[in-house]
Amino acid sequence: MRSPIRGQPGRRARLGFKSASPKRARANGRAAPCPGCPNVVIVRSVAAERAGYREVAVVTYTAPHGADAVTLCDGGSARFGRGSECQIRFGYAPTPDEGVPRVAGSLLAANRRIFVESAAQPGHRALELQTSDGITQIRAGEGTSPRDSQFSIFVRGDNSPWKLTVSVRPPVESLTEQHPDDPPTKKFSLNLSELQYAVLTAYCEPPGRGRSEPATHKEVAATLNYHPNTVREILYEIWARMFAEQVPMPDVSDKRVAVVEAARVHGLLWDQK
Repeated sequence: MRSPIRGQPGRRARLGFKSASPKRARANGRAAPCPGCPNVVIVRSVAAERAGYREVAVVTYTAPHGADAVTLCDGGSARFGRGSECQIRFGYAPTPDEGVPRVAGSLLAANRRIFVESAAQPGHRALELQTSDGITQIRAGEGTSPRDSQFSIFVRGDNSPWKLTVSVRPPVESLTEQHPDDPPTKKFSLNLSELQYAVLTAYCEPPGRGRSEPATHKEVAATLNYHPNTVREILYEIWARMFAEQVPMPDVSDKRVAVVEAARVHGLLWDQK
């Protein structure tokens, strides 16, 4: 089984709990290691286990260490902001952005939709929601559920705004059972930009030359003359696109491995040409 919220090493994920304290967690669910992330401790509720942990959306954002991501499952929720109580945390280091609230808002996954709520705090700045219809504000205490499969949330701080990109996986009909040894028969098309395709190609180059590991962020950055954080962010964009298009990927924490292996198995590099 998978965690309703993943991607935060060393942090307890919550689903249906008012508190993530060990005592309350033991009373409502059980702790378990996250697959592929041995340092992550997740807390699962009985209701979540019965729901089957259907992955609904991924949220990509910029953390102090670079691009990061969190996966939301149906029935799961995640708070975002500067405080340590947030599963999606940003703006706290290396120089804290005091303009970012400790809890700016929250995301709730329900019925394969994402509900965005702005925290109800006095003097709280409105969130900015960017969809295909344009940019709208979500004032303190208010919420909305965009119909777009991908949208962005901007949290205003003292400096530049902090961006969260939400990619929602659309529901699909169940596929017929396929033997695990059979080659994949479904064709995927990511419609990557020229830069995204160049980044994907650069990460895939070492395995193509016989090396088992994908290229590092520094190697890709040197090849394309970009900063390592820039190519890492683009890699996470590709990973989010694969998630939204339901491209099967290895359940590993290293997005380089997940993206490169999926591209290799499904021939995404050749289909792009």
